[in-house]
Amino acid sequence: MTVYEGSSAGRPDRRIGRAARRHLDLLTNSGSLMGTTIVTSVLGFAYWWVAARAFPADVVGHASAAVSALTLVGTLSMFGMGTLLISELPRLPGREWNFIATCLLVATTAATVGGLIYVALARFAIPGLRRSVGSAPMTLLLIAGVIITATTLVLDDGLLGLMSGPLQLLRNTYFSVAKLIGLGVLAVLPFSVRPGHVLATWVVSALVSVLLLAVSLRRRGLSAAVRPDWSLLRGRLGQALEHNALNLALFVPRTMQPLVVAAVISPAATAAFYTMYMIWSFTTMLPNNLATTLFAATAGNMAALRAKVRMALLVSFGLGVPASLVLAAVARPVMGLFGPQYATLAGPALSILALAYPVVVFRPLYFAIARVMGRVRRASVFAVFAGVAELAAAWYGGTRDDLTGLALWLTAVFVLEGLFTAPTVLRVALRRPGAPGHAPGRHRLPQQRKPPAETLVENQS
Repeated sequence: MTVYEGSSAGRPDRRIGRAARRHLDLLTNSGSLMGTTIVTSVLGFAYWWVAARAFPADVVGHASAAVSALTLVGTLSMFGMGTLLISELPRLPGREWNFIATCLLVATTAATVGGLIYVALARFAIPGLRRSVGSAPMTLLLIAGVIITATTLVLDDGLLGLMSGPLQLLRNTYFSVAKLIGLGVLAVLPFSVRPGHVLATWVVSALVSVLLLAVSLRRRGLSAAVRPDWSLLRGRLGQALEHNALNLALFVPRTMQPLVVAAVISPAATAAFYTMYMIWSFTTMLPNNLATTLFAATAGNMAALRAKVRMALLVSFGLGVPASLVLAAVARPVMGLFGPQYATLAGPALSILALAYPVVVFRPLYFAIARVMGRVRRASVFAVFAGVAELAAAWYGGTRDDLTGLALWLTAVFVLEGLFTAPTVLRVALRRPGAPGHAPGRHRLPQQRKPPAETLVENQS
């Protein structure tokens, strides 16, 4: 090696390039998750824009209520199977698709029961939801939607567990494009459109996306059997329940935030808050997706955890902090795009939440590390307390000073969460290789991971 070659090899751009190549799985799969969020958000906005322009408001309202119901019940019906796939697939070389098929069947069963329970409650116990259930055909369509939602969400996690994130991006792209095309066709047909017709575009498109993905997988050389194998669940159901409890503790409180705003402020503030919260959630998409991929990439490879966490922190702070500072500066004009009232009500609140980004980074990484290290129960307890604290802060802040006070009190809770989670994340990131507590055996983790989907990823590339 010449003197020039030796010195140039240490240049910052060369070091960054080498680091990016070493963590290509983390960056590629988290990038595919971000791509999925962008594609589904943009095309989802277009979908509902076309629906609002083409159909009466009551039709769109009932259809959107049905879609919200099938999304919520379908997500709850995953029963921890998606997270279990991410955790266990590296331990089952050669049997990955049998395990995926088994988890899909469990989710399908849970979704069928969940859909029936929701329909019964909506039809007989909650009059406000009765019209969203509709006639018998729409009821059956709604139950089918719950089932296909649960199974596709579990399938997406299975693809991520195979480190084939681009394939779940492909499936979600199929789904988003198909439902938009279906809605466009429905808009030009010469008959009166009902909520069930709009719901059908959603359900049928989800099914089409799975069929198209199956074709894509077969073209990429997937010929293995996909029959369920119930023996693979032996000894793993307890782990699935633990992951499901953590998923619920993370999912439920934040979905209840708009309900808190509606209860303590006003409908106008609820609309502004919902828009603001979606924009802010979009900025936190980076650490959230990196954390999900971190879990998938290190579930069977404890030795890689330290380096992956460091890369996730580097990307989260290097890209996310500048973006959050820009958002804080232009928050009012951004909210003004939705109307002057939105800017007045939620502009300052969005700036406050954007400035809280640095402390928010540690939370998702903490939960990913807890899953890898088998500390799911402890993480679930923290998630419950954190969720209750966030809801209480939103309630108290909203009653004191509208959305601005709500954002301030939420930020205070985020700071406390960061103080609790940052030491664990930094301890893992800064731990020296071979240091005490770094050995995989302490957490009963398997041997070095060999990604089972190398062929799929290479063929797709």
